[in-house]
Amino acid sequence: MTTPGSGYELFGERKFRNVWTANLVFNLGLVMLNLGVAWTMTSLTNNPLLVSMVQTASSLPFILFAIPLGVATDSVGHRRMMIASQMWMLGVTALLGVIAIAGGWDLTPRLLLFTMFLLGVGVVVQQSSWKPFLYQLVPKDKVVAALSFNSLSSDIGRATGPVIGGYLMGYFGTAVVLFTSAISHLFMMVVLKFTRSDRIAGDSTDADAPGSLPQAWEILRRSANLYGPIVRTAMVMVTCGAVLGLLPLEAKENIQTGPIGYGGLLAALGIGSAIGAALTPVLLRHVRLSRLSAAAVLVLGLAVIGISQWDSMALDASFLLFYGCAWSIVSITHLSAVQIASPDNMRGLIAAVYGLAVQGSMAAGSFGFGLAAQQIGVSRAILAAGLFALSSLLFVRRLPVTEESSSPRGSSSPRH
Repeated sequence: MTTPGSGYELFGERKFRNVWTANLVFNLGLVMLNLGVAWTMTSLTNNPLLVSMVQTASSLPFILFAIPLGVATDSVGHRRMMIASQMWMLGVTALLGVIAIAGGWDLTPRLLLFTMFLLGVGVVVQQSSWKPFLYQLVPKDKVVAALSFNSLSSDIGRATGPVIGGYLMGYFGTAVVLFTSAISHLFMMVVLKFTRSDRIAGDSTDADAPGSLPQAWEILRRSANLYGPIVRTAMVMVTCGAVLGLLPLEAKENIQTGPIGYGGLLAALGIGSAIGAALTPVLLRHVRLSRLSAAAVLVLGLAVIGISQWDSMALDASFLLFYGCAWSIVSITHLSAVQIASPDNMRGLIAAVYGLAVQGSMAAGSFGFGLAAQQIGVSRAILAAGLFALSSLLFVRRLPVTEESSSPRGSSSPRH
């Protein structure tokens, strides 16, 4: 039975159910696509740096375009920008599908990385617009729950996408995976076309003209409630980028499994993430946001260290369950703190800054630890990544993650 105030009553609203389902389908297709590209790269090269750079190529557009596209989403409209991003990703994915059918899937690593870069541009727009759109779609007292359930749909996609994608790729080839992903973009476009928010962002004194980058920088500089969770997120995402970037080699070289086994590892990560997303609204009724965040970082770091120490399918999958659960809780708690503290007229821009921190850190982690893997090996590089995540706990008090809003001028003081 749904607990009053838990947020699960959101599923009784048709608009929320529709966008939740659309996000699930979109993430399912995206995960399947990423699996196919990552595994294809392992067939093109055994170079740890090139394999890990699949994650880097996906994240690089956030570094280059997150800020200007964040400003654009506040000016043009979050829903319109999301529809445009889905059209872009649909075109890129469908083109790849045509190339695969024509027998042109003998891609070079550079061309494959460029393709992921193009898809990453669409993901930048989608993520910069999606969180503000979701914030406007639900009552303010349900924002944390809505973000948790949004993460849950993503995590269900992570859990089921690798299994479906690994099966389709193993038995039917890459083209089927690509066209399935293309269908997911089309479905999201249709849902967004017929879904509008009943509540606009402008229900507070902050909501006038869209904010500028200098204004956002001033608010970020003065509000620990904003820069605290963003900086701590960046530190954790360095580790997450390293794990995602090196996991294909962990599966192929250390565990010695194929694409279906690799998909199973990603499925374990997704199942853990889904569990974390489902538990977060319940846990936050009993544990403060800051303590829950710190505990999740501790579990995440220890799980990554566990992955580095054993080359076993069963053990790695078990560690990935805990890793995914902790990653989900960290992401939800930190993102919730940022969304709550953001001024209404800069919500898209601040979301873009947050996305820049996440993806930029993941790109740096996958690239940096990919270089390290060339020198010290995959297992030792993953171990170093786990230790790096644990080091972020040293900044818990200096960089707070709280439920407090920033004042219009971004001058609110942190609560520990």
